[in-house]
Amino acid sequence: MAQSAVGIGYTKDTTDLFILKHKDLDVAMMKMDVRTGMIEYVLSVYLPEELPAGCAPDGTGLGEWWKLRAIPDSRKGIRQVLSRLSEETSQSLMLSSYGLSLTDHYWIQPVGQELYWKNLNFYENDFTDKLGDILTDSERDRSASDGISKLSPSVSVNGDMKKKWIIREGGRYLLKVNPNYHSQQEVNEVIAGKLHERLGWKNYVSYEMGTIHISGREYPCSISPMFTSVDMEFVSAYQIVADYKVPNDVSLYEALIRQAVSLGADEKEVRAFLEYMILTDFILTNADRHLNNFGFIYDPRQYRLNGMAPLFDTGNSLFYDYDVIPHGRNLLDIPVNSFSKREADQLHYVKSDAGVKLERLAHFPEEAEALLKEYTDMTDERAVETARTIEEKIEYLNLFFQGKKIWKKERYW
Repeated sequence: MAQSAVGIGYTKDTTDLFILKHKDLDVAMMKMDVRTGMIEYVLSVYLPEELPAGCAPDGTGLGEWWKLRAIPDSRKGIRQVLSRLSEETSQSLMLSSYGLSLTDHYWIQPVGQELYWKNLNFYENDFTDKLGDILTDSERDRSASDGISKLSPSVSVNGDMKKKWIIREGGRYLLKVNPNYHSQQEVNEVIAGKLHERLGWKNYVSYEMGTIHISGREYPCSISPMFTSVDMEFVSAYQIVADYKVPNDVSLYEALIRQAVSLGADEKEVRAFLEYMILTDFILTNADRHLNNFGFIYDPRQYRLNGMAPLFDTGNSLFYDYDVIPHGRNLLDIPVNSFSKREADQLHYVKSDAGVKLERLAHFPEEAEALLKEYTDMTDERAVETARTIEEKIEYLNLFFQGKKIWKKERYW
């Protein structure tokens, strides 16, 4: 039976010296600004091999790693939440929770306190949902914040969408919601899952639709299971290349593969995964596959990568934030935040169909259209237009598989 870590909490007036821990291993000592929660500098590194991926042996990079772990300032409403909880920054809020997460096994221990991983970690210890309710605007009683535990994995989840970790039948699940943009981002995650299911791709996070009450109104949300464990961690692609100087004659794409292989990944598996990711993101026009939105499973006992993490986070797709949905040749000129600045240019990296058999996608646009109509508040006309882009993208991929260089002007195909 899981224990509860709710009763444990850090009092910030005790010390500004902290030990970075990897489970119960002392990795480094740091001086922190307890008001802002920022790492001021690293005093000593005890176990360089235990540092988070992307950090140099002397601890350089720890400050950025810590910042990326926290809720970003760009998340809507976070300033009001911090004010209500009497926290200066999202990093100071995370400090109140010892920096614990459900992504990996790192945390920070105040010097002078005797704490243990087994008593604190969120994999084995239950946590309250109340702070997560505040972070998603879904609380029922807004009258007071006194007594709400800040010890929650929800304070160490990045990304702009509002989200919280919940416990359901003993399992850990991530709930994501955004009432704006017709609530489309949540539905996009489910649509992506339907795409992978049709293609027979197994390595993806399965999202289901749920509902959440915000300000007296019911909104759709997505719910997905945790894919790390008490034994395995997630390492983002960004972490893999963060401490690597990419040669001028090597693309970021190839540099990532090179670094991943040096850390134990299988090159054939990495290439197949990345090509599949590029192709399916193209179908769904996922404009936000940056290097923190995919990555690897890491085995900390073997100090090596143990395979690709399942595909996740496809919410920022299908023109969810566009006023006017493009069609035709305009679909080949979409700006993205990924290996390339233009979506079609990423097809340069694809050398095979990577298992994307287009004949398996018959009627998939109609399935996506039905999900958009059922769960979002967009007009039927917009749902039809959105689904039509999927159909057009599939047609463009068919031309690509025939050898057409669709990233060029059509007369050069």
